[in-house]
Amino acid sequence: MAKKALVVDDTSYIRSDIREILERNGFEVMEAENGAEAVELYKENRPDLVTMDINMPKIHGLRATQMITNFDPNANIIICSTMVALSNYVKLGKEAGAKAFLSKPFSESELLKEIKRLNI
Repeated sequence: MAKKALVVDDTSYIRSDIREILERNGFEVMEAENGAEAVELYKENRPDLVTMDINMPKIHGLRATQMITNFDPNANIIICSTMVALSNYVKLGKEAGAKAFLSKPFSESELLKEIKRLNI
């Protein structure tokens, strides 16, 4: 059975790039363009992996991460954002329940390394 991933980003070409990497590596992929959609899709589908942007409309990525991990403490959320370079965001992301962080832009190998590290 294919593993499921939820790609959350308000920029469609970034969602598309991440989707392609994940699909090439055997994931069935869903997309959300904001935090509110992400929380709803997570609750409905319980994906094995979530890639989460930080700056998004409706619900901010850190808040969406917190809402998802409140619902499922075992959620595997990788925060993928240009904001990761600011160390405070890594701290806030960890507090919200994120398990990994990637600074945009990142390579396919960097993403796959984090997925492997999380044993997904």
